Amino acid sequence: MTVESLPQETLKNNMTNTAILEILDHLCNEARNTVHATFGVMELLPPSVDPGWQNYVDMSRSSADRLLGAIDDFRVLFSSTPPAADKVEEFDLSLCLGETIELLNLAAGKPAGRICLEAPVGPLPVRQNRQSVEQLLTRLLGSMLKLTPFGDIWLSTVAVCADRSTQISITHPETGLAGRLTDWLNADPEQVRFRDLPDMPYSLAVMVAGKMLRDLGGSARISNEPGVPAQLGILLPSVARESSEQRREDCLPNTMNVLLTEDCDESYALSELMLRKESVWRAHNGTEAVEMVKKRRFDIVLMDVHMGGIDGYAAIEAIRDWETQTGNARTPIVILSSDDLDTQRKSAARSGCTGFLRKPLRSNDLPDLLDRLKGARSLLT
Repeated sequence: MTVESLPQETLKNNMTNTAILEILDHLCNEARNTVHATFGVMELLPPSVDPGWQNYVDMSRSSADRLLGAIDDFRVLFSSTPPAADKVEEFDLSLCLGETIELLNLAAGKPAGRICLEAPVGPLPVRQNRQSVEQLLTRLLGSMLKLTPFGDIWLSTVAVCADRSTQISITHPETGLAGRLTDWLNADPEQVRFRDLPDMPYSLAVMVAGKMLRDLGGSARISNEPGVPAQLGILLPSVARESSEQRREDCLPNTMNVLLTEDCDESYALSELMLRKESVWRAHNGTEAVEMVKKRRFDIVLMDVHMGGIDGYAAIEAIRDWETQTGNARTPIVILSSDDLDTQRKSAARSGCTGFLRKPLRSNDLPDLLDRLKGARSLLT
C-alpha cells in the first residue's frame, strides 16, 4: 500500500500524533528551562531569615518539580522509544528492589506509610535493561508511597517460570487501590480521558510505568483470593542477552577553561554568572560541542542533556569516540540534567561521562565542582 492510497483520516491522525510529540518536546524544554532559570536566580539571592519565606520557596520548588515530572511523564507516555537492546545486563532483582525501596523511603521521610520487602530465599537473577527496570519500579512504588498516608506496602518476589521470569507481588493496605493501580498500568493512553484521571500526577506516573513494563515484555495483573487482600502482580521476564557495555575511566583537568553546552539563553546566563571567575565558551547544541572539542582543548565540558538535535549523552559518546580514534586525552565532561539522580548516574557512566549535577543548579554547585577539580589537579602537579 502506498502513502497516497492510505485513507486521509489515517494520514491526518499520523501527522497529528507526530505534531503532538514535537509540541510536547518543545513545551517540556521551555517549561524546564524557565523553572530552572527562575529557581537558579532565587538561589543567588541572599539567604532569608524569615522561615515563612523559606517555607514558601520550598513549597514552590516542590510544586515546580511535580509540574516538570508530569510534563515529562506525559511526553514519555506517548513516545515510541523502546529500551535499548544492547543495554541488557544480568543483575539481582531482589537487591535492585531493596536499593530502590530504601531510596524511596528515605526520600519520603515519614514514619507512617513505608514500603517493606519480604526477605527472599536467595538471589533472583534476571537479565533485563536495568535502567528501565529501576525507572519502572521508582515510578510505580513512588506513586504508591505518595498515595499511602498510613499503613505499609509489602512486596515479595517469586520466580515463576522456567525462563526465570519473576513476579513481584505488591500488597497495599487500601483494598481498592490495587485494582486502580492495575487499571492504570494496563491503560491504553489513546483511550484515556486525562481530565477524568484521579490523583494526578500519580496516576499518570503509573501509566508511564505500565508503558515501560510492556516495553520490557512484562505485564500487570490483580489477584483476588477469598480471605486474602488483593495483590498487584508485576510479571517481569528475562531476556537472553548479555550486556556489552564498558565503564569508562575519569580523568582530571590541568587548567580551568570551561565549555558550557546549553541551548537556553536564560540557563546559560545563569551558569555563566556562577562561572564568572573562569574562562567560559558556549556551544548551543550537542553537535556544536563536539566540533568545538575537536578544535580546542577544554579543561572541562558542562553538558546539558535535553537539546535540539543530538542529546547530551550522544554528544558525549561522539566526543569519546573521537578521543579514542585520535589518541587525544579524555576531557572531563559533567552532565547538567533535571533527570532523577539514578538515571543520571547510569546514563553518565554508559556514555563516558565524568560526573553529573542536577538542575536547577544551586548557587555553589558549579564553584564547588571546579574547586574539587582544582584541588585534585594540584595533587597531580
